[in-house]
Amino acid sequence: MGKNALPRAHVSAHALAPILADLPPKNIHEQAAPPSDETEYASHDSDDDEATPAASPLIHLSRKEKRKQKRHANLPTPPALSTSPSSKTPANHPARIPPTLLMRPTPALHSAQKAYPLLICSIGNPGTTYAHTLHSAGHTITTHIASVKSHQPFTKGLSGLVSRPDNITYAFNPFSGFRRTDGGPDVAGDDWTFWQSTSLMNVSGTGLVRAWREFSRSNKDARLVVIHDELESALGKVSVRDGGSSAKGHNGIKSAQASLGGTKWWRVGVGIGRPESREPDVVARYVLRKMSAGEMRAMEKACGSVVAALREIAEGRRN
Repeated sequence: MGKNALPRAHVSAHALAPILADLPPKNIHEQAAPPSDETEYASHDSDDDEATPAASPLIHLSRKEKRKQKRHANLPTPPALSTSPSSKTPANHPARIPPTLLMRPTPALHSAQKAYPLLICSIGNPGTTYAHTLHSAGHTITTHIASVKSHQPFTKGLSGLVSRPDNITYAFNPFSGFRRTDGGPDVAGDDWTFWQSTSLMNVSGTGLVRAWREFSRSNKDARLVVIHDELESALGKVSVRDGGSSAKGHNGIKSAQASLGGTKWWRVGVGIGRPESREPDVVARYVLRKMSAGEMRAMEKACGSVVAALREIAEGRRN
């Protein structure tokens, strides 16, 4: 021991207390780190006490000074001092979950939705003489959609002409309709049967009601849709109405309403424009003429909106 050194036992505790109080605890970084999952609920053992100055056998402090040092040692570490890797919040710590994630709604589960079978009827004038005339636009629409959906060709049936899904290459499911079973592209996907009236427009209701009665006997949940031309409406414009709404002078719709009585059904009208004159003879010549190439393209383009309307009816979104 040097000449001027004092014995350890005589070092003043009062002289050291201010210095020790300002010193940071020994393992400051480790104390600043949040406990891991394994140690979060563990109690402290005697090793922590030995790490504090008050536990050193070389310095004797009063109880008051020990309590003061202990309070300083337990103070939280400022964020700027937490620089060790162990101070990062674990990934599974609740504080790491963004608040927006907690507030985000859980996506709703999609339940199996019932799809109603449809009997889709078009009214117009029959035969090649009236094929693709404006007044028979409904037939043009059903012919085009049935062709695109790879239905069977129109043949005699249901008191008119009928086109059904090709059941040889499709299987029926009550929720999804007819679907391909031969590995080819599923171009059907809907339980739709197309029917075309073989009567003149003004008396088409008689054949229509017979077709519906026969079809609905084997398709209890089926829905009836009638596709027709709509004078005064813009070329290719598609509208959907309840079958019982105003016929607006359309004799084919009047015949259907008289025959179907209280039956629930839907109308899908496709606009054919109108002539400048309102004279009956001019209007008759207009609706009975063959469509031009541009008008045929407008009908084919309108088929997309018609199909969308049919799906709404089949899925119960139109009551």
